[in-house]
Amino acid sequence: MSPLPLLSFAVAFAMTGVCAAAAMADGSNALTVVTVRNIAAVALLAAWLGFAGVSFALPARDLGIAALVAIPLAANNYLLNAAFAYIPVPLAVLIFYLWPAITAAASGLLGHERVGWRLAVGLAAAFAGVALALEVEFTAGQARGAWYAAGAAVAWSAAFLLTGRYYRGRSTLVPTFYMMGTTLVFFGLACVVTRAVAWPGSAAGWTAMGGVGVFYAFGLIGLFAASARLGPARAGFFMNFEPVAAVVLAALILGQRLAPVQLAGAALVVAALFLFRPPPPRRP
Repeated sequence: MSPLPLLSFAVAFAMTGVCAAAAMADGSNALTVVTVRNIAAVALLAAWLGFAGVSFALPARDLGIAALVAIPLAANNYLLNAAFAYIPVPLAVLIFYLWPAITAAASGLLGHERVGWRLAVGLAAAFAGVALALEVEFTAGQARGAWYAAGAAVAWSAAFLLTGRYYRGRSTLVPTFYMMGTTLVFFGLACVVTRAVAWPGSAAGWTAMGGVGVFYAFGLIGLFAASARLGPARAGFFMNFEPVAAVVLAALILGQRLAPVQLAGAALVVAALFLFRPPPPRRP
């Protein structure tokens, strides 16, 4: 598979954030956006699995694990989208992309991965880059958005580590379907209990809301297809293009631009992501 389709999946995830921010700017909110996004993703993932002839059956233990992983996954979904309402999309995505560093640090502390020089330099560069990106004067609301994005990074790292621990060496397609289905139940119940559903107020907002579901489902299913062919580590590496795409797309579509010092921090974070690149496969 050429890099172009893989980069298009990263662009799709960046567009998901841009569309979410546009929908919320037009009167919607994070709970509504993540609920709609999960409805679209679950429906399209179910259709894709059915078309591929994949069985939906899972052992009871795997179903329980999927429900467990759905807890941090739901937290990640909500917190990241909530951050878009307070801070620019590229800044939220940039902070969120601390998750590879957090995951690597947690793996090292748990003894799952040896902390070599590449990992140590990558950790230092990632956190230094985010520190630079935050080196601006924030309002209280913007600070809240930064904390939401950081919380989303921690939650995604937890979901990633749990998935790797319990589904290592196995396809995660069907478990992910149940994880996302469980998160959809969480968000649906939250909508009913809080009655906090808020819809966009114009055609542009509704278009953005539709884009949230379409782009997220396209990116997710494409990433799964690429992972099946290349392996999750190599396919996932190309998702590191998402922060770059978010910076460009948010500037072009939303008019959200980062200050020069924040762009320098973004460059440092993206450079750090290359240090987490998996080694090339051994030749047979």
